[in-house]
Amino acid sequence: MTDLEICKRIAEIERVSVYIDGDDTGNFINLNHPMSDRGSEMYNPLTDKALCFDLMVKYQVTLTYGQQYFMAKILLKKEDGDYSFSSQTYCPQRAICLAVIEAS
Repeated sequence: MTDLEICKRIAEIERVSVYIDGDDTGNFINLNHPMSDRGSEMYNPLTDKALCFDLMVKYQVTLTYGQQYFMAKILLKKEDGDYSFSSQTYCPQRAICLAVIEAS
């Protein structure tokens, strides 16, 4: 997935209303339309560590570091059994976001 696809999917999961501004080259998702009086607040959990940490806590993601990669894991307990979703990548924020997307 591209960074833009990850950010759009996380915004959908979190039910955040966003305005796509730009392309795949930078911080490109705004919380508000540029013509609004609030200005443009960027929404990018891949670069905003506080936002990513909030996702990690909310979805109870565990993050471990292996040889060269970060492993993010979510364990969901349901009536019909336990489900585990994980993601492995070089970037901790990316691993967390991909695990959240996989679990949703």
